[in-house]
Amino acid sequence: MQDDVGGIIDGLGSADAEVAEEALDDFFDSVWHQGTVYPETVTVVPGLVELAVTEGVHNRSHLLRILGGICDPEESYGDDQPAVRAAVVAHAARLEQLLDDPDPELRDLTAYVLGQCGDRAALTGRWPLETDPQVRASLLMGLGSVDLAREAALTEPFPVPVAAALVYARAGLPLPSETIIPIAAAFGAAEPWDSPWPGQDGALSEVLELLDGASAGALTVALTSAPGGKRQPGVRSRLRAAEAMADRFESKRSAPVELMPRLRELLTDDDAEVRAAAMQAVTHAGAPSAAVADILAEMAQGTADEERWNGPAHLALNVLARLGDPRWREPLIAAWEAGQDPSVVSTLGDFPPPFDPVVLAAARRRLRVLTAQPMPQANAVIALVVLLRNWGPAAADAAEDVLAARFAAPWIVPATLAGMGERALFAVPALTAQADRGQVRDGHAVWRLTGDPGPLVRAGRQLLTDPRGRLQWELELLADAGPAAAPLVPLLTPWLTGRAAPNYEGEDQIAAARVVWRATGDTAAVLPTVDAALRTGDSPARSAAKFATELPDVTSLVPALRKAVSGDWGVVDAARALWRSGTPVDDLVRPLLTAAADTYVHTEAVDLLVEMNATSALPGLTALATQDNRVVQGSAALVWKDDRLRRQLHEAIRTLRRG
Repeated sequence: MQDDVGGIIDGLGSADAEVAEEALDDFFDSVWHQGTVYPETVTVVPGLVELAVTEGVHNRSHLLRILGGICDPEESYGDDQPAVRAAVVAHAARLEQLLDDPDPELRDLTAYVLGQCGDRAALTGRWPLETDPQVRASLLMGLGSVDLAREAALTEPFPVPVAAALVYARAGLPLPSETIIPIAAAFGAAEPWDSPWPGQDGALSEVLELLDGASAGALTVALTSAPGGKRQPGVRSRLRAAEAMADRFESKRSAPVELMPRLRELLTDDDAEVRAAAMQAVTHAGAPSAAVADILAEMAQGTADEERWNGPAHLALNVLARLGDPRWREPLIAAWEAGQDPSVVSTLGDFPPPFDPVVLAAARRRLRVLTAQPMPQANAVIALVVLLRNWGPAAADAAEDVLAARFAAPWIVPATLAGMGERALFAVPALTAQADRGQVRDGHAVWRLTGDPGPLVRAGRQLLTDPRGRLQWELELLADAGPAAAPLVPLLTPWLTGRAAPNYEGEDQIAAARVVWRATGDTAAVLPTVDAALRTGDSPARSAAKFATELPDVTSLVPALRKAVSGDWGVVDAARALWRSGTPVDDLVRPLLTAAADTYVHTEAVDLLVEMNATSALPGLTALATQDNRVVQGSAALVWKDDRLRRQLHEAIRTLRRG
């Protein structure tokens, strides 16, 4: 790659603008790809600096942006990032001359590079001389001076007050009250601040996310309301405030409660775009959005007339469903009758409502319409079937409709029918016919409905005779056949190599081991493979740890389980297996508390701590329950998961305190 890098530098310095542009594209493809830096990134730094200071070179501003970005830990990633930054710092002095360049864009981006390098002396020297507001904003960010920020917020034009707000926010300090109004005015400018300094979500989102609650609230009020309760005339301020609220809601548990009065105002704003942005923010608010449920219910009435799934009416309907507010029913039924399939149906799959015969009847009608189409919308069919599956036997009236949907939703229909109980027995012949064609899920449904493992085993034999693709899910169902699957063991034994296969193949391998063990009870046959998978530190370790919780004696697996419990995969199940094998509870508390703060395994970790009566975990659980920063964050859906986690944490604390 070294020769390629040299060619890229030569191309960047070409007098031909097209060649220089192509070299820039190559740089982003190979030397700084989607934020990742490499050893080669270190080697190009001297060349980039030389080109950046040379008059007549094309794309000098881009080169400076690159030099600052590869220094910026918010913009670049990888093991080599510290070395890359050190290389830029070592050559930063050559760039100082550009602070006096006639081109303000070059001065602006030079301040960004030097700020990332910590070159305060050069920036301080330029501060009293610089007159361009864009450059002064960049200088202020590089200096990070709160004292300068206060004065700049009060006296200087856009975008300097925006930079001042970022300086305060990044320093973890509240905004001085006298700066709120000028800062809010700057955030309402015609165009947002175009600079590499703010994060990807923009300056206002970062400021509102980092500020204390009081400052965030005061700034939001200034952005959305004028003294005396009158709205500010600028739509931009209100629009940007609504958009930034969503980001603060994602990170701070207290934010939705504190800012809900402002959000309520924006939901009824005169401007449709502001109302839409406010509705987007509500989806990020979680449980506190119940405070505006009346407004949401009114908005949701327009679902049938709104074509966009992410329009305000559809979003309002989704929030009502997440809240468990029954006012989602009528708009959903109206949308079905109008030939629509709102996204709320999928939401109801994740937030199951109580059984409702009126909704059942409407869902059946819609399902019949969809399955009568030559090419039905599979996702819409699946969402409807999942809704019915969650109601189990109560939805058995729809069993025939569900069976008719099998061609559109073959993965979910068999399990749904099995969950409906004896009133779905009529489907056994059809399910058996599919099982005899090698469909394991249909065979599993027959077993659940009748107790007969024959169709399941026959489907498994076909699957294993000609295995294709990923088999983990089918093998896990096949394991339920127990000893009846013994005839299949010779087909599975070759998978038990005692060596871990990588990734998905390793997960299939553990699923095969489970079938063998449940069929034969032969622990010795599977232990070497399970041990190897536990030591991978990858996804097979998760599958192996879960399987280990089923085994009666895991003594030989203890070293591998200890490795897994200190890793990233299968921590909770590894801890459970160790606990059952005699490991003291207190030895497992630390990794389980770490897992409790993990976006994907938090629920299981908390449940296990309660099951183990791990009272020594109380301080850690209390900290997770009471901290303002969300444990689970990153999207609107995860906000609701964090709300669930917080409720679970408080219940776990109460249970453990009761002893």
